Amino acid sequence: MSNYTVEEAEYLNMRPANVIVYNTAEFYHPDFGHVYLVQDQIFDKQLTVDGVPKTFQATQMKVPDVTAQSTDTTEAGNVNFGNVGLYFREKLAQITPLGAIKYPIECKIRKHKNDSVIYERSLYVANDGITIDPDNVSVKLSVDNPAKLTTTALFYDPALFVGLQDL
Repeated sequence: MSNYTVEEAEYLNMRPANVIVYNTAEFYHPDFGHVYLVQDQIFDKQLTVDGVPKTFQATQMKVPDVTAQSTDTTEAGNVNFGNVGLYFREKLAQITPLGAIKYPIECKIRKHKNDSVIYERSLYVANDGITIDPDNVSVKLSVDNPAKLTTTALFYDPALFVGLQDL
C-alpha cells in the first residue's frame, strides 16, 4: 500500500506516456566513493542529480517507496538487489577498519521524473544491515547514523593528545 496523495495517485494513473519515473539508490562511503543504481532497467541511465549528470548502473532491485516514509521511525525499509552480489562485495572490501568505525555508509533514495528529482530521502545503512549471498544483496536502511550511536570515545587526534607525539 502506498501513501500517495490523491493528486499524486491521479497523476501516476493518468500521466503521459513520455513521462518516465525512475527509482534510484545512491550509496556513499569515503573508502569506495559513490555507487549509483537505477531500479529495473536494462541499460545504464544518465540522470541529473543536483545539476550534475550521473550515470546510474542498471540493476534489478527493490527500493522502499520514498513517498510513503516518515522520519519518525528508525526503520526505513530494505533495498534488495539481484545480480550484483559480487560487485557489492568488492565495494565493501575497500572499506578500511577505521573507515568502517568512523564513517557510516550513506544511502540516498530518489525518485526521478524524466531527468529531475521529485523526491529524495537521505538514510544510513545499519551496522548489521548488509546480507550478501553470491547473487543477491539485502541492505537494511536506518534513519539514525550508526556511527554516532555506537561511538562514545574520541578518535585520536595529535592536536588534542599532544603527549603521545613523543612516543
